[in-house]
Amino acid sequence: MKYAQAMLHSSLRSLCVPAITLLLAVACTAERERAGSEPTEPQQYPTLSDLAGSYSATRLIVERQGSWTNLVGEPDTRLDIQLNLDGSVHGQLKIGTDPQLRSKNTLVGRWRLRVPNGVSFDFEGQSFLEDIYFYILSYDRLQGDWFGEGVMITVELQRVD
Repeated sequence: MKYAQAMLHSSLRSLCVPAITLLLAVACTAERERAGSEPTEPQQYPTLSDLAGSYSATRLIVERQGSWTNLVGEPDTRLDIQLNLDGSVHGQLKIGTDPQLRSKNTLVGRWRLRVPNGVSFDFEGQSFLEDIYFYILSYDRLQGDWFGEGVMITVELQRVD
């Protein structure tokens, strides 16, 4: 038993010395930051004025049990939103072809920028859009997902003005 312990101790020592040597070599040769290579400006986040404008849904994808449908372009289905500089929002959501989601909503409320990269809505009436955190994909595209009642809805908004 003592012989096996001695062999194990010897094997571990022979593995540790090269590993430590390698770590020290990498640490000592790592490139140091050169003067002037650090960022010169703070991180820029979008502002209300960057995102304010008119948006329409380019994708309104409904997914159930592995199959999906893009409702944009179907009769009686549309989502248009106006994001105003003062933080107000108005628009309309109309889904006419999906029996589970069928609705017609006038959207009136507030929108907020969520640092670092999102937008959320608070509407006066009920809408699944309030439960979506919209990621800012670019200053003219927002995208978010809603999950509920065995359904996932992906909404992508594109600026149209």
